[in-house]
Amino acid sequence: MEKETCEKRIDKELKYRIENFKEILKDEDPLSRINEESLAFSKKVVYTLELSTGGPGDYVEFEYDTDTKRLIGITYYYLDWFDSAKREIKENSEEWRVLEEVFNLIHPEE
Repeated sequence: MEKETCEKRIDKELKYRIENFKEILKDEDPLSRINEESLAFSKKVVYTLELSTGGPGDYVEFEYDTDTKRLIGITYYYLDWFDSAKREIKENSEEWRVLEEVFNLIHPEE
């Protein structure tokens, strides 16, 4: 039997999560329940380096963890009329090293 893809399962899973949160929000102490039932609540900032627009267009997204003060993800996007693709850049790859150097040049110091 073939396993269902996440694309086919996501709407059902989202509905389950929303119903679960509705129940939690009715509790006397919803914050405690959320803390008990979740893994973490983390913060990240996404910087976008826009390279071109129109058709085609492309840009790079840099995900930055404000707590550790380091990049946690880099994604390259390429878009043409009614079509798009993205590539998550692997850490320790040549692409990562080059884009991390670009990020460090333009990233505002905190």
